[in-house]
Amino acid sequence: VSLRLPVGLTRMSMPLVVWAVHFVVVYSLQGLACARALWRTPVAGLETMTWVLWALTVLALGVIALFGARALRAWRIARAQTDGRTETARLRFLTALSALVALIAAIGVAFTALPVALLPTCA
Repeated sequence: VSLRLPVGLTRMSMPLVVWAVHFVVVYSLQGLACARALWRTPVAGLETMTWVLWALTVLALGVIALFGARALRAWRIARAQTDGRTETARLRFLTALSALVALIAAIGVAFTALPVALLPTCA
């Protein structure tokens, strides 16, 4: 059985791209909120900007989780292959690495969102 799963450096790095975009957007919006008083009105006990930043964090974690789940599923398929081919071993390694990269990116997004959780908008 031929195993043809799309795995490569671009797909493997996508969770890190999501993390980087999340980082830039969160801190840019944070700066705008303080400099321009953007979305500072309280809603349900938190500023609107805080809700926006939480929504972006949840979105980023969801996208990273999709990449991680896809990599994990591909790794399980590749792990089941026992043909001894070098290509199968490479695929197994790349899919496992992709899942681990997604985990690291999720930790990074959570770490980036920590100030949003612990501090007021313009602290």
